[in-house]
Amino acid sequence: MTEKRRQTILKMKTLIGVILPALLATSVPARSATLHPLVPIAQAEMGSNTHAALSAQGVVATLDVRRTSRCNVPVVWADADTSPASPCSMAFLTLSQPGNTHSHPASFPLTPYGTEDDGMAQLKMSLRHLDASSPFPQVMVSAYTGGAHCCSLTSIFDLSPDGSSGRSWQHLELGAMDGDGEPDVVDVAGNGQQEILTSDQSFLYAFASHAGSEAPVVIARYHDGVLKNVTRDPAYRDYLAKDLADRRRNWIKSGRFEPNGFLAYEVATMANMDRFEKGWRDMLAHAQSTKESGFGLSACDLKPTSKKQNGHACSVKEKELLPFPQALSLFLVRAGYVTPEQIASVTDSHEPASMLQSAPPTATPHETPNPPSSAAAQAPERDQTLSASAVPAKSKGLFVVLGVPGLALYLVPVLIAYRRNTIRQHWIAIITVLLGWTIIGWIAALVMALNEPIRTR
Repeated sequence: MTEKRRQTILKMKTLIGVILPALLATSVPARSATLHPLVPIAQAEMGSNTHAALSAQGVVATLDVRRTSRCNVPVVWADADTSPASPCSMAFLTLSQPGNTHSHPASFPLTPYGTEDDGMAQLKMSLRHLDASSPFPQVMVSAYTGGAHCCSLTSIFDLSPDGSSGRSWQHLELGAMDGDGEPDVVDVAGNGQQEILTSDQSFLYAFASHAGSEAPVVIARYHDGVLKNVTRDPAYRDYLAKDLADRRRNWIKSGRFEPNGFLAYEVATMANMDRFEKGWRDMLAHAQSTKESGFGLSACDLKPTSKKQNGHACSVKEKELLPFPQALSLFLVRAGYVTPEQIASVTDSHEPASMLQSAPPTATPHETPNPPSSAAAQAPERDQTLSASAVPAKSKGLFVVLGVPGLALYLVPVLIAYRRNTIRQHWIAIITVLLGWTIIGWIAALVMALNEPIRTR
């Protein structure tokens, strides 16, 4: 081996030592402000079975999946796009209190279930003391809908006074959440109270791609059929501050990837901590223009659903993406994080406040009282126009910044093989292109490129 070749190999090994840890650090982001979920009183998963049961503290809950010809009935997790043909597989939840004459048993058709054609899968349930004032545990049930970045549907079932001397079973929907299970139930402040920890997923895709978006923490407490958003409670500020610090650290390690996705989360979180003005100043110092980011919201996106008619009632001008700070201010007011007066205090223009005078803030799903158990609970309304206009292709500027250097790094083994004129350079190219994304394949191709014999000239 010549001295020149030794020096080349030494340099490439050093390069691997620098690049590989960086790739691993950015490919698996650390979880922020991790809390350990509280263990439920009892829990069960349906799995491949058709029956599961729980019994604790006087409450009996059973899940059954059975074929039925009554498929077009009101269900808890209603989906307007799903009309299963009869017969179908349907999941049922049955709740009772044996021996309690004041409690009425109830059976809830949950959803078509079991196969790709019949509906959702991964049905789970647990018994928990979510309401500290209730003598009975609550039943939490969830199922997975499938799909990219989606979704679990979860409901809480509880015994509530029915207007007479007895109690009846009612339910409250938590809505769709990323993931494949129940939301975490935690004791955030360490004071013995159980909170449901979720995130505000309206931030996903609003100002960045899914990978570049950060969703603010939502801390909710269940009581008497209502899930109340308590994120702003001073008791949780330490947790929010740690969450923000952890995510900022990860964002900086990623090279401040898609800054507007992080900055939107930061401003919302600082508002929840009563530090909105500081968060706004930091956002202005680091924001990327909407043109550079390729993501954003238009005035049409921010209109109430009833006024935009799925985008048809919006002018061409209203469909143009707004500058990031303006879009963020309108978005935060609409979502209830800040008031128009707070926005006016940090901007020179009063336009955000005036634009939203006729648009009430979006209803907070965690504060909706539970619907009657006899009615099918409706799935949350989805804003199709927002989804369509808020997910444009990445801009040319972002591709140049991230795509070109990444592609050059990815093809390093191929470039070395062709530069050295190795015998099996075509195999090195194939391995790099097809297996380089596994990192191990990339390293194998690099080793081959550095050690394969050279063609004779």
